Amino acid sequence: MRRTASCTARGPLRVADAGSKNGKGMQVTKLSPDGKILLTLGKPGQGAGQKGLDVFDAPTGVAAASNGDIFISEGHGEGVNNSRIMKFTKDGKFIKTFATLGSGDGQLHSPHAIAVDSQDRLFIADRSNSRIVVFDKDGKYITAWKQFGRPSGLAVDRNDMLYVADSQSSDDPNAANYNPGCRRGIRIGSTKDGRVQYFIPPPVVVNPMFQPPIGVAVDRNGTIYAGSDDQKDVKKYVKN
Repeated sequence: MRRTASCTARGPLRVADAGSKNGKGMQVTKLSPDGKILLTLGKPGQGAGQKGLDVFDAPTGVAAASNGDIFISEGHGEGVNNSRIMKFTKDGKFIKTFATLGSGDGQLHSPHAIAVDSQDRLFIADRSNSRIVVFDKDGKYITAWKQFGRPSGLAVDRNDMLYVADSQSSDDPNAANYNPGCRRGIRIGSTKDGRVQYFIPPPVVVNPMFQPPIGVAVDRNGTIYAGSDDQKDVKKYVKN
């Protein structure tokens, strides 16, 4: 069962649960810092392959705009899925959806994470298309960036620096995750111009079949936390 989370300093935690088992999962939950459930969206255990506005087809990421509006990415895996963004008010009232399955401008294929910068622009990890897609808060397409690799996880800090975890890029032309000439690791750059400024290579793993970290988060001091589901751990990186 895949889960991703986003939060603000001393603010609420928002968790997207993309799996479904025993009547649970397929929901997005907002929690207080002490773990109290503040809001739940979606129907527990329901939504796989469905296009309804009250269910989620494997929600993969969640982020909030400055006014509290909630954005949820949904659609996990390489097959056909919703591959869209759903927008709600801070109280959970549905507003709209945008993006469709595909590889064109404004389209997505299995969006895997979502983050918001200080201008409330949305940065979507469009993993199966090996790019980041940028929308404004109303869902208008702005641009797409290939320079950050094949993104599995991403985060934006208070200085509008973008942190992107590439856990899948492969030079194998027969692989579903083929992304030639792009190394796996974490890339860091500005949301303002999209220029990649830093690269953190992946840690050495005991099993070559293990993917490097798939999720990434950053705190107010610039400390980076990279989580790996294969290795079942979190790596911590601090500034030199």
